[in-house]
Amino acid sequence: MASFQHIATGIQVAALLAALEAKSHLFGQHTARATAYDSPHRAMTDIWVRFNDIANLGPHFTDEHDSIWYPAYAELPELAPIIFGLMAHVHGERLGGVLITKIPAGGRIEPHVDRCWHADYYDKFYIPLRNDPGALFHFPEGDIVASPGDCYWFDNGVTHSVSNDSQADRISLIVCIKTDNFKELKRDRLED
Repeated sequence: MASFQHIATGIQVAALLAALEAKSHLFGQHTARATAYDSPHRAMTDIWVRFNDIANLGPHFTDEHDSIWYPAYAELPELAPIIFGLMAHVHGERLGGVLITKIPAGGRIEPHVDRCWHADYYDKFYIPLRNDPGALFHFPEGDIVASPGDCYWFDNGVTHSVSNDSQADRISLIVCIKTDNFKELKRDRLED
């Protein structure tokens, strides 16, 4: 069973990164992931691009739902070709959550396992937008050492964490897609 797999290189992310630098006010508008009790995400800020309607925020927020676009999507038109290009590349059937995460230099996402309907239903794809040397995505069998514009499938149902020991913010796009292309990679875990 693999926890991650490199699936693409050369995704054009420079325009999106420039837009994020110009629209930094979009980070931290929704803080539930970082401020929840004992959250492993407390050292980061993010932009919620697509997820469950914020009106449903509460104990069942990650239960089964249809994701909707948040206002940030309209402010970041550079996202569309990346998201829908990835959907086509992996033969996506349904688009779920989309997040942009920012971890400051020296920041960490603590080791954790994501357990909820959304985490099990969708496959997760990680596209680094800025990932300087020293920023690592950790899994049991090794680390993702990525360059901007790479894309990795990853299984967030296994213990994973992030350390940013670089001198710059680590900025990443996470796209959740329902596809059958990677079901064999996480089948053993889901059958346990």
